[in-house]
Amino acid sequence: MSGAVFNEGRLAKREALIASGARPYPHEFRPTHTLAGLRERSEELLARADEAARTARVAGRIASVREMGKTKFVDIHDFDGHVQVYVKKKTVGEDAWALTELLDIGDIVGVDGPVFRTKTGELTVEARALRVLAKAVVPVPIAKEKDGRRYYALSDPEIRYRERHLDWIADAESRRRFMLRSRIVSEVRRRMDAAGFLEVTTPVLEHVYGGGEARPFTTRVHALGDEELFLRISLELPLKRFIVGGFPKVYAIGPIFRNEGMDGTHHPEFTMMEWYEAYTDYEDQMERFESLVAGVAEAVLGGTTVRFGGGEADLAPPWRRLALAEAIREKTGLDVEAASAGELRAACAARGVEGEALPDTWGEGVVALFETACEGDLVGPVFVTDFPLEVSPLTKRKRLPDGSLSERWVERFEPYLFGTEIGNAYTELTDPVEQAARFEAQARAVAGLPVDWDFVRALGCGMPPTGGVGLGIDRLVMFLTDTPSVRDVIAFPMMRRSDD
Repeated sequence: MSGAVFNEGRLAKREALIASGARPYPHEFRPTHTLAGLRERSEELLARADEAARTARVAGRIASVREMGKTKFVDIHDFDGHVQVYVKKKTVGEDAWALTELLDIGDIVGVDGPVFRTKTGELTVEARALRVLAKAVVPVPIAKEKDGRRYYALSDPEIRYRERHLDWIADAESRRRFMLRSRIVSEVRRRMDAAGFLEVTTPVLEHVYGGGEARPFTTRVHALGDEELFLRISLELPLKRFIVGGFPKVYAIGPIFRNEGMDGTHHPEFTMMEWYEAYTDYEDQMERFESLVAGVAEAVLGGTTVRFGGGEADLAPPWRRLALAEAIREKTGLDVEAASAGELRAACAARGVEGEALPDTWGEGVVALFETACEGDLVGPVFVTDFPLEVSPLTKRKRLPDGSLSERWVERFEPYLFGTEIGNAYTELTDPVEQAARFEAQARAVAGLPVDWDFVRALGCGMPPTGGVGLGIDRLVMFLTDTPSVRDVIAFPMMRRSDD
């Protein structure tokens, strides 16, 4: 098997290195500078008269080698920097020079030596000692530059997704994107913590999956007699139990699993954030949502203006509030309040919806027509509010001006940006009797959908008025990094098993 994985020529060089007494995989090497750090401090180092004071110890991956007789110029790169290394046979000695003959593009080396500038002004480390830190026995793609343009050896997206480490080696922009993802998540956490929220954990494996309608992934637990369990499709119901238990503000960030389709904005495993805040409603949470997203953008990008796919949006609050029925009326002229389920179904069919995707009920028809006719045009940012009760089983009915409660609409919003929904939020339903009735109705309508009676029992202990929100972390990262596909912001996206 190893013969199919490793390059024979590189394996031979590895063996030659070992035979020479070199250790191509040492236990440690402690640089004095990163390569970017060396550049930042270069003028200070170059100003020192004493050669020892100008000496640096650096490490990096070999990007190119240029040989000129008994000298070599080796370019090395690390995470966010690069530097040239000057290797002179007379200086490093016969053994170290012989070692350089066994190096390949992609090998990681460590260098000790004084810093200087060449006649062309290039910052350079003159090697006085050279060590192999990792001999690459698999070919490594490295970006090349010519006439000010960068050329990447890794253009196949299949390889980029399947072997993400190669993508990061070859493409500094990919490394930057995932660094920004980490900063975005950290900033979200910082702001939630500063607002008094407590980060908590919820189970990934559940006896009953809830919080949405989605096909779950199933597994079996040996320690429980091979009992069937499900990977969670939502963070919602366990978080609400924290609210029941007396925690006033909680949030969680973690992976969610839905055994469904894959496209530019959907992936079977994705990262969600959900938060719940006692004694608030969906109006309060619209303000918190827009403030959070705008604040994160400003902290990470330096401003609230976001550019994505050639479009532009300003995330500064306040965001537009647009009722779902009004959005449909603006786009199609149809008054959904007066339309029947059949008329909504026909309107969807006229816009290309067909087969199982055609809606059966009035509420499903309203949402399907909105998604077909309106969704893609919502560059935003905009909160689409007030959804049909039929498709919102965990949400309180909408309060009407006369103080009564709507029979059709609930207090729910979905934030939209660049034509894509990035979240979902409710004024949470807290009446346990009504919740039980809604769950049972949902289970009758959707074959096989379970009811989480443990959650209903917890709700029966009393839950204060609460606003709850879900935020899609992957989609937020897509829009803040101008990345068109969700697979480009997920480090290791799901792929078909390779024949290799």
